[in-house]
Amino acid sequence: MLSYSLGSLIVFSRVVQHRSFSKAADALLMTQPGVSNHVAQLEAQTGLKLLKRDRGKFELTKEGRVIYRYAQKLEKMAEDLENTLRTLHKELRPYLRIGTVPTYSRIMMPYVLGDFQKTYPNIKIRLDVGSSNEMEKSLVAGQNDIVIAATLHVSKKMQAFPVLREELVLITANGHPLARRRTVSLSDIKAYPLIIREEGSATRDVVLAAFSRIGIAPSVLIEAKSTEFIKEWVAQEKGVSILIRRAVNEEEDKSITRISLRDPLFLEVSVLFLKARRYDPSIQKFVSHVRGLRL
Repeated sequence: MLSYSLGSLIVFSRVVQHRSFSKAADALLMTQPGVSNHVAQLEAQTGLKLLKRDRGKFELTKEGRVIYRYAQKLEKMAEDLENTLRTLHKELRPYLRIGTVPTYSRIMMPYVLGDFQKTYPNIKIRLDVGSSNEMEKSLVAGQNDIVIAATLHVSKKMQAFPVLREELVLITANGHPLARRRTVSLSDIKAYPLIIREEGSATRDVVLAAFSRIGIAPSVLIEAKSTEFIKEWVAQEKGVSILIRRAVNEEEDKSITRISLRDPLFLEVSVLFLKARRYDPSIQKFVSHVRGLRL
């Protein structure tokens, strides 16, 4: 038998992580006295002083730092076991919740998911659509299992596998003054009304950051979530926009011209999932499938 409680080790780990007994209690849905009791019990069981307390604050002792490293590892293993158990419970009916951005839901996901379900017909898929920012939040909140999106800042909780590097291009109406150029600079664009993606879009963030770096505030005409709406307004000569190249098919969008940017801008697109879920069999199958495709 162990001479210490695994539960008390996990409580101790949370106390150190939060630097507070009360915050750890909130996170663990426990009372503060209950948390204090676990730490005291762990000190008694190990026969070591783990914390130096002073006026409501504490510091780890030398022994406490050693125990904390092991407590972190055990907590992580417990989380992995919990996720694996959840997966095992639903193994009879695997269910994968996938999130992506509107453009990819239309032009990429039919190909990705069609191929995936041919290989794994027993895995049920639910597709969710939103901005890059919304999809990242849905992953952290446990609303989606996997997200395919461009990300500028990946949370430490997430694992990211790059799958695409998307080039951004200027789009104009065919009769626009810039339409005959092979390349344009951001300075060339500043004189024209700009139609940009909605807040939370990675495309928007990259474009506005690029303008900011050269000290230009673009004349934003309208913000829109729909790529189709943006292309329609551009075709009607109401403004110009910057989108990923694959979002505009010149054979289909015959009234629109794509123009390369002189200083190219790119979006890094990744498959994202929580590190705590990395051993989920359905997630592993999907990631392996996507990495084997030519997107």
